[in-house]
Amino acid sequence: MDLEITVTPRETLVWAPSATEAERLRRGLSDDGYLVLDAVPFELTEAGLIPEGEHSEFDSTRIFNVTTGPNANATLHALTDDGHRLIWHRLQTKRLARKVWGVTVAIPRKNQPRPGSTESATHFATTVRSTRGLGLRISRDTYATINKRVSTARWSRDDDPEFWDAVDWKYEDAEHRIHTDEWCEKHRERALANFDLNMAHFASLDRDEFEQALQEVVASNPGMVEVTDLAKWDGVGGLYIMVLDEYRQVYVGATNEWTGIAKRIRQHWTRQKHFDRLIWGDVESSILSIDSFRALDTTRIFALKSARSFESEDDLLKQFPAKYTLNRVMGGRNVARFATFAGLSYVMRLRDGDGAGEELDPS
Repeated sequence: MDLEITVTPRETLVWAPSATEAERLRRGLSDDGYLVLDAVPFELTEAGLIPEGEHSEFDSTRIFNVTTGPNANATLHALTDDGHRLIWHRLQTKRLARKVWGVTVAIPRKNQPRPGSTESATHFATTVRSTRGLGLRISRDTYATINKRVSTARWSRDDDPEFWDAVDWKYEDAEHRIHTDEWCEKHRERALANFDLNMAHFASLDRDEFEQALQEVVASNPGMVEVTDLAKWDGVGGLYIMVLDEYRQVYVGATNEWTGIAKRIRQHWTRQKHFDRLIWGDVESSILSIDSFRALDTTRIFALKSARSFESEDDLLKQFPAKYTLNRVMGGRNVARFATFAGLSYVMRLRDGDGAGEELDPS
């Protein structure tokens, strides 16, 4: 397997083609006594190796840190001894030597396909690429790829001893950071069942009624225009509607000019919902996250420039019949605060039902 490499003075990052492969390699190396740390983008950012607008390329679930010096030498040798080939990542524009820490690294030829990113297309006048082997359209085959690592914030038994003990069976480590194989298999079954229910819901929707609802919303919001060139919305704050015509669904979002509508939409296209956050509520009512869809699933975009986008986001969302929306929570900047004081049920949006489940994710 080809593995990509980036290096800074303080770390050596190994990029696997997928989260599943990264987890397998990480666990194998750790079990064999090699030093493997979680990856964070700080060092690459400080070194100026992540271009503006491409931070979503840094998916920590498929990257791990083997540090530097003798530790890196030993770990990288272990990978190459197992038959893996090391290649410089495209973000690495400096120090493209033939070896790093005494281990051979290939210099990729120009335009050579990269591991985990072989598809590309021109979409809304910008280039979009498949990342992590997910393709450019949502697929059941890649939707619920198991990743055992917990994505939620760290907590300890002291926070809630009774609940900690009740869910202990889900984890194989004392810190509750790695899910058991049993939990992952059960969660995957639940996630795929929910995926199928959502697809059945989409198929039941009338295309003409959906189009009428969309056009009524657009017409009732002066200044709302259809986007053809996404780059023109870089650094523009406001409201946006992502339209997924094949599924008769929309996603309503808001952003400030610091992020900009273009960057926010690209983030949706390149992110992947964490495996342990696929279910929001319960199997029967969980809405598929917009971050589970891929770039080419978005067929139209409408946008409205505004300096007060967050104040208007929920009002815009409520103009659509709920059956046509992918938003998992109410709109607005204060969603987290409302959830804290009024309860999670106050901000949750579910598909044809209510109630909450174990895996809650307000994103």
